[in-house]
Amino acid sequence: MIQPFRCLLFSSLVLILMHSMPAQARIDTAVLTHTRQIQAYIYHSADLTLIKDTRTINFAEGMNPVRFSWSGTRIDPTSLSLDISDRSLPLEITQTQFPARQKNQAIWHINAQEPCRAEVVIRYFTTGISWQPHYTAILSSDQTRMQWTGQVRITNRSGMDYPDARVMLVDGEIHLLDRIADLADQPFPYGRADTASSDTDRAGMIARGKAIMESAPALMLQSDTTGSAPKNVHKARASDYVVYTLDGEKTLSDGGSDALIFIRAPSVPVDTLYVSDTSRFKDTVIRMVTFTNDAASGLGSFPLPGGIVRVFQAIDPSGGLVFAGTDTTKYIPAGSRHQLRLGPEPRVSVTPRVMGYAKTLLTFDKHKNLSGFDEVRTMALELANFSDQPAKIDIFRTAPDSHFSISGISEQDKFEKIDQHRFKFSVTVPPGTRQTIHYTLTTHQGDRKWQSAS
Repeated sequence: MIQPFRCLLFSSLVLILMHSMPAQARIDTAVLTHTRQIQAYIYHSADLTLIKDTRTINFAEGMNPVRFSWSGTRIDPTSLSLDISDRSLPLEITQTQFPARQKNQAIWHINAQEPCRAEVVIRYFTTGISWQPHYTAILSSDQTRMQWTGQVRITNRSGMDYPDARVMLVDGEIHLLDRIADLADQPFPYGRADTASSDTDRAGMIARGKAIMESAPALMLQSDTTGSAPKNVHKARASDYVVYTLDGEKTLSDGGSDALIFIRAPSVPVDTLYVSDTSRFKDTVIRMVTFTNDAASGLGSFPLPGGIVRVFQAIDPSGGLVFAGTDTTKYIPAGSRHQLRLGPEPRVSVTPRVMGYAKTLLTFDKHKNLSGFDEVRTMALELANFSDQPAKIDIFRTAPDSHFSISGISEQDKFEKIDQHRFKFSVTVPPGTRQTIHYTLTTHQGDRKWQSAS
């Protein structure tokens, strides 16, 4: 395991000073104790992780140099900062130094007016750590319920181990001035070996970014496989960010990848809908499953991060399953209704047929040229359901022109005009049956557009 944070004992410097100074002279150095806590804020929308490493150090009176090294890692050195938790202690950070001709090293010079023990916090950005949620849904045989399981896979390729870390998963868009991966690959911080003060513009910008991430209220997610709902769930939000905090501590081993269950709901109510829309799906009927992300459904009162959803269909009481489809979801807010698109359903069909066509109400200009007319199409929609469950079908259609009218509808109560271009029929077809919807579509052309409107 790579240890990025080492207290500088300066053994070589001690030897030099022993030869150049009186024998009674002594070197006072800080002594590092065990790590108190590591917090990892892992972003979903960017290759970015904020590490907050809290340690306890014994300081001797006088100047205490503390060295931080990160060779072989993907840390952004320009984001490094060290803070003393208790500002009332007689400690002052006098200088942050990046030694010349030494890569991947920083030294903080901390002056102690008297010996003391203090908690310090090192913060920095790193890349190579990512998290990806994915879900499994199992539909009941009657397609009215589903078992919903959410997992999150955390992968560490940062070159660093983070033992017993508190893991926060950050969801939300982030705006970066620089790619952290590029900054981590620089030969020297800020482009050269230098000494950086704590009041530079860039230091202030980074500090503000860290403050935003750390101040975001967390939503607690369970990381074990017991129970049917998240434990200690708090509904909260900070600006455009949501932070999901995993219960307990997790070791993020470099090169490792672990999947954790963060939500399980055994019986979520769903509506199964079949959609026919020639403008989107051509002649294919698509199966949709709709559910609500709320506590009443067993999903809790917090948003769900976006990810891949794999849906299976139960086919018998013994647990037999068939694959129903895959969809990719975006962020699902708490309390919202969400729809999963599962793909074509061959057992349900919608076949449009033109039963008749005519041009009527022809108009002519003063030169006896045709200036307008109505196109009248007598239509039939033939519906078939060969499944063993009732099929609720939404049939969307787009008129050839915005100037149109619908008449002669055989199922008037199932018709709805959506806007100036589109209309739909909503029909429930019993299993193993057929239905036909008849209607007349009239499209007004040329002068008939304005005459019809008047």
